[in-house]
Amino acid sequence: MKYQNVLNHFGIKITDTSSKDNDFYIYEESTADGYSVYVAAEDPNNININDDVYYYDGDLSTAFVDAVVEVKHKNFCIDNMAADWLEEAITELDDIISWQN
Repeated sequence: MKYQNVLNHFGIKITDTSSKDNDFYIYEESTADGYSVYVAAEDPNNININDDVYYYDGDLSTAFVDAVVEVKHKNFCIDNMAADWLEEAITELDDIISWQN
């Protein structure tokens, strides 16, 4: 219920399939030495290491919320739709909706 309420309120779509309609991407990558890093970017083909790459997936919640609220992205491609950080972000966005009402 909360999930659908947030999607409807902000007019966003979330998928795990890349398409030309996506305007923000969040996904996991591996470094050359095998460590996981996380990317949150508008263009997965033009990554800024300083701004778009995160060492911890917990930071993705803030990146997602900012992309929804501040930048107003609408179509998200997220490689792990069951990630804990996404649930945290949805809860934060639901709280924002409550504060607005």
